[in-house]
Amino acid sequence: MVSSNLREMGLPSVLEHMRVGWWAGAEPGDPLAALSGLLLRSELSARCPGMSPVLVQGTLASWADPGFTGETAAVSLSLDWADEDVIGVDIFVASGSPNGAGAKVAQRLAEAGSAVVAVAPDELWGMEPHSSVGPPFAVPEPALLAARHLPRAALEARLAYLRVVEGLPKHYVLVEGSLLDQPSASLATRADLELALHQLAKRAGDDRPAEIVRLAPGQLCADDPAVEAVLEARRTETEEGRYQPEDWPGYSNRPRLPLRVTSPIDLAAAVAGASVVVAQSGSMMALAWALGVPHAAVAPEESPASAFAAWTGDASALVEAPAALIATIDNIFARRGRPPGLKRLEATLDQSLDEAAGDLENRGAELAADGRGGPGSQAALTARLHELQAVNDSLRQRLAAERLRFGERSALLERTAHTSVQSAIKAVHGQDVILRRRLEATDKEMRRLQEETAEQQAELRAIHATMTMRALAPVREFYGRLRRAAR
Repeated sequence: MVSSNLREMGLPSVLEHMRVGWWAGAEPGDPLAALSGLLLRSELSARCPGMSPVLVQGTLASWADPGFTGETAAVSLSLDWADEDVIGVDIFVASGSPNGAGAKVAQRLAEAGSAVVAVAPDELWGMEPHSSVGPPFAVPEPALLAARHLPRAALEARLAYLRVVEGLPKHYVLVEGSLLDQPSASLATRADLELALHQLAKRAGDDRPAEIVRLAPGQLCADDPAVEAVLEARRTETEEGRYQPEDWPGYSNRPRLPLRVTSPIDLAAAVAGASVVVAQSGSMMALAWALGVPHAAVAPEESPASAFAAWTGDASALVEAPAALIATIDNIFARRGRPPGLKRLEATLDQSLDEAAGDLENRGAELAADGRGGPGSQAALTARLHELQAVNDSLRQRLAAERLRFGERSALLERTAHTSVQSAIKAVHGQDVILRRRLEATDKEMRRLQEETAEQQAELRAIHATMTMRALAPVREFYGRLRRAAR
């Protein structure tokens, strides 16, 4: 009761002097999981003023990870720490996916005297079903809070960054990478999926079909051969299109762009700018639904995507087989704009987070009553200082890498814009194919003209060879002399 009154008055809670560890083991390599975790931590920090959670990931995080959020991560916690040397946490938050090691970390910290609190955990944690993310009467996907925390201006700015740096096209169908990488899918299933994607691309495009973009999170690196190959093929197609009819659809076997999203905000921006999103996970489905992007999910029943479809009440948003996507194309494009029921799901999630915040403060009050959670020892303060220094260095390196990548790609575009057509053709890889096709077309036209000329010459020779022409030859010569004499 006291903690809730403090929260209503905006005063710092008892958690201000507590070391709160937040499990984020699945976030470094998964920007979608990192986005959900970032949204949850923002909500809990707003409900518990003064709380500053530290990420517990089991391994040291890297600034180049696609799930890097710039938040403070624990540098002293790992799976093989020694109990006498570890600087633990007062409260451990079980959230997101346990990622195999989360349950072990929670058990070790609980044995060391830390309190364990659940905040929208995955069902794999084995905690209370009503507090876990799952079907109705549980907790909806936290990714639906993206519409509340991510301003449209920020998403558009990062979308412009992706267009320049990663080559994101204007119209595209965004496909979750796990859906295209299923090793157990049969040839018929893959053919059905490709057919459905091409039908969606035709519907989502403008004068040409939209591009099919595969969501492929990856580390922030200087170069990417796979992306460069797609960009070169796209420039080749654009150049060849200048010499083709206006209704030329482009290459039929156009290479597929792997979108290397390198941060959770970039992932949300890519979803917000997509013409259609084809998802497989419940988090991706919730993100597209909350941002008002046409979407559909291909997943079996009793899956996270199926659970979120039950939350929204739109059963047609989920299909079990790719072949059923074609029959629901009209329904897919009808899911545009602010979705009905968003406020209801946000209120349901807010209620669960209110309970989790109350649980956090109650556990913090219990620990404070036992004499824990004071200003902290010298060792704890030293560890906190090292963590802040590490995240500050990571943010600097991240910003420098993004600036370098943006500068290199911008310089490349500028050089291309100020060159002539001939030099641009020579600079683009694969232009020899275009030149060869033009030469072949010119050679065919020349042969056709030669054959037509030969036919006309043969006809003239046949006319001059007739008996009438030979008999009238003296008369033609006489009239010819008269015309010349008259002149």
